[in-house]
Amino acid sequence: MARIKLLLTFFGLVILAAGVAGAVFYWDKIAAPDFEMTQEIDGKSKSGKKREIPDLGKRHFDKAVDLLKEGNLEAAKETFYYLLEYYPESKTYPEARRILGELNMDLLISKTQIPGKTEYVVRGGDAPASIARRTETTIDYLMRANGKTRTLIYKDERLSVFPLNFELEIKMADKKIIMTRDGTFFKEYDILGTNLNSAVKPPIKTEIKEKVAWGNGRRVQITSKDYLNCQKWIRTGKIGLFIRPIEFSKSVDGQAAPPGIFVSKPDIEELFTVVRGGSVVLMTE
Repeated sequence: MARIKLLLTFFGLVILAAGVAGAVFYWDKIAAPDFEMTQEIDGKSKSGKKREIPDLGKRHFDKAVDLLKEGNLEAAKETFYYLLEYYPESKTYPEARRILGELNMDLLISKTQIPGKTEYVVRGGDAPASIARRTETTIDYLMRANGKTRTLIYKDERLSVFPLNFELEIKMADKKIIMTRDGTFFKEYDILGTNLNSAVKPPIKTEIKEKVAWGNGRRVQITSKDYLNCQKWIRTGKIGLFIRPIEFSKSVDGQAAPPGIFVSKPDIEELFTVVRGGSVVLMTE
């Protein structure tokens, strides 16, 4: 009887050992690799700590910056666009977007040739307004891109012109005004404050109705010597939706701040330069 018990105990131990061996085999060959793969996907190391995931966009950012330093502006621009399209989760994305916007505007305003920029030869009887209308640009752009502080033009003068077919998207959640051209990102501006009534809420689709230059309680014409230093704002077709400089966001002498979306003074000057009447304006969440 004792021998039978001993034999049963032996078989039990064999079965137990086989079970343990099977469990070890299962863990080593099946469960452990699957667990490690899951950890890799979650970005964790074997110790359970968060594993640092390589920033694949950084090398493109560094390449674009090097190209800028070398003066290869067009190649730098294309590299930044590539980063924005394929690596939106890169830590360098916000800075790449900011630099790209500045680069786009610098190329637009400077004498540097870019696709779409052409030269207009002034003819007899031309005026800045008629040239701007004919070339789909603005008088402000004609002045700034050609280094002018006055609107005087001369026959046979050569002017840089560019069709300013931009759209603006006011993204309330991001506090950004996004400028695009043909659906492609061009530049963005920070919204520093808002003063909007309940009727002005997204979604809205409207257009630029008027660009106002104002000083000493009256409108200032572009031919005036005070034009460059006067206040400027943009009125859309939606009642209460203006784009104004941040200085307007505070009440003055007991008068409430005017309605609008507020940006920095340099930004409103830039927008005033490159946005045309009739340009589409979208407001989104």
